[in-house]
Amino acid sequence: GDQIHVAPYLGTYYYAIKTDKAPWDNVELRNAISEAIDRDFLAEKVWGNSMFPGYSMVPPGIEGYKSATAKFADKSQIDREDEAKAVLEKLGYTPEKPLKMEIRYNTSENHKNTAVAIQEQLKPLGIEVTLLNTDTKTHYAHLEQKGDYDVARAGWIADYKDPETFLGISRKASGNNYSDYNSPKFEELMDKAAAAGGTPAERSKILSEAEKVLVDDLGNMPLLYYSYHNLVSPKL
Repeated sequence: GDQIHVAPYLGTYYYAIKTDKAPWDNVELRNAISEAIDRDFLAEKVWGNSMFPGYSMVPPGIEGYKSATAKFADKSQIDREDEAKAVLEKLGYTPEKPLKMEIRYNTSENHKNTAVAIQEQLKPLGIEVTLLNTDTKTHYAHLEQKGDYDVARAGWIADYKDPETFLGISRKASGNNYSDYNSPKFEELMDKAAAAGGTPAERSKILSEAEKVLVDDLGNMPLLYYSYHNLVSPKL
């Protein structure tokens, strides 16, 4: 009952996507795939409401910061799927001529179930998903060594309570930039935020602009936000 408390935790569950490899270097394709994924289903059915649907790289909970969310975040799932389907058809992908996509994930029943759910969600749109599971050490070693892949499961928990910790992993020089994302505009805004004088609000505004570039480009594919889940006695 009301003894269960679930609250946002500063962590983002996302899929890295190889932005420098065809066909994933097509921003329209990346966004269509992201739009088609039903995050509410993942949060409720796969994760048993222990996660929240995610549409930004920076999760909620950082005071004074407004996250930049995906353009489709406020649309119904049916509208999202229709839009995604139209883009995929325009790019030549249909159930008769499917796009092949491999999702890599590290060993975990929940990671597997997430990938399987996405596999099922994308199939009717003409995306044929295969799954590749490895242990955590092998999985991240492959990503850090810039190995070949299509889409790969990843997550980031805040090192400190600031948007930069979630955005910095997508910088060109970051060892955690598994997607090989490279945007001069994003780099320029991140540099500008780092050098910003003035008020914290001005810096936050610049970081939000940088996040908008990242989210619109789909440098990474945010799916879920982690959460605290505690059982608290009403006596406390």
